[in-house]
Amino acid sequence: MTVAKISRCLVFFMSLGFLFLSSEAFSQNIPANPSLLEINPPDGPSNDKVNAIVGVRLIDGLGGSAVENATIVIQGNRIIEVGAKDQVKIPAGAAITDGKGMSLLPGLVDSHFHSANNNKQLSTLLKNGVTTMRDPGHPIRFYQAQHFATAKMPRVYVTGAHLDGYPGVYVQQAALIRDGDHIRSQIAEYVKNGSSGIKIYFRLPLKYIETVVKTADFYNIPVVAHLELVDADDAIMAGLRGIEHVTSFGTSIADPKDAEEFRKSVQEDSNNRRAGRYLLWSKIDLSTDRVKDVLEFAAKNDVVLSPTLATFEKQFGDSEVKDYEAEGFKNMHDFVGMAHKAGVKIVTGSHNSGKYVTPGLAYQREMELLVAAGLSPLDVISSSTIINAQYFRTQDRLGSIEKGKLADLILVEGNPSVDIKAMYSIKKVMLNGEWVENN
Repeated sequence: MTVAKISRCLVFFMSLGFLFLSSEAFSQNIPANPSLLEINPPDGPSNDKVNAIVGVRLIDGLGGSAVENATIVIQGNRIIEVGAKDQVKIPAGAAITDGKGMSLLPGLVDSHFHSANNNKQLSTLLKNGVTTMRDPGHPIRFYQAQHFATAKMPRVYVTGAHLDGYPGVYVQQAALIRDGDHIRSQIAEYVKNGSSGIKIYFRLPLKYIETVVKTADFYNIPVVAHLELVDADDAIMAGLRGIEHVTSFGTSIADPKDAEEFRKSVQEDSNNRRAGRYLLWSKIDLSTDRVKDVLEFAAKNDVVLSPTLATFEKQFGDSEVKDYEAEGFKNMHDFVGMAHKAGVKIVTGSHNSGKYVTPGLAYQREMELLVAAGLSPLDVISSSTIINAQYFRTQDRLGSIEKGKLADLILVEGNPSVDIKAMYSIKKVMLNGEWVENN
């Protein structure tokens, strides 16, 4: 980030200030540091039944090496013991699951999945290992079907309809923001109805981002954003810490002339972003100081990036892919590796689908792409579990295999800490202390 740009942004935000929250918003008694919750807490065992998983390779999600021949004991819906075989005593009468040849991981957490009253789709997601997901930006009514589900569903975190600027993009899924008071009332309403986050969409002007962030801070919920027209570093300076899609960094790292051309094109027609992203990214020189400065700034401010690479993937050698698309994706992919090395927290988000995705397995493809970008398999497992749980602000309950945490677990054939492709071989899923049936 240039000195001139920093100065410009500081002056902008000092002049903007922050309008105080309304008395209506302050009238609610919000706990200081809540553990954010899903809208559909799953049923757990109706008693204190004990399960033990034995002889398994333990990959706890915390980034350390796998522990061979481990034992995990679950009572009800909680993990009560975990460790090497000779360190854990199995209570009499426990139901035993033999994990020989398999790895035990925390349930996967998907930071970016969209659904619309589609319980079948969510059931498939769960059976493929995702025990927790967040829909960033869709109305809460899209999840009414959860209340009538007969099969087990992943834990669902919602943000409510995204906050967008006029004239909006998906207007039936958005709140078109009028002013600061509208932001405050909208967020208060979302929280009242179960929202555990707020999503900014790309037409929302920069001048509103600080108000969104500070209002969300009052309710102790995170803000995530899909950016196209606002530069990522400007949004970070306004307080944003969650960025969805690698493409959200495009205008902040591109040549200023290319970035301005892209912005004008998208302002004229939102659909121009589809091809325009690839054209913009195909021209980006990742070796510039501008890229380094933005990444350092993002890392310093504890930014979390959910790159959703699988949804943008375009590969050279594909007859349906133009050269600039493949070049653009290559730069996106390389940028994610650079972001990781710079200290930006990377999390796994599937965004449902992609050109090279097997239906229902976009999450696994995203994990593969993150490894190819330079993250180690253990890094990616942490990005898919504990770091995502931190992103959701629910890490005290979920995201790792530790004593006292909820028993959301997956059994995987093989060793994904060495070969991430093993994540395509999920054999059993436990949600809240109960095994999920595969039929």
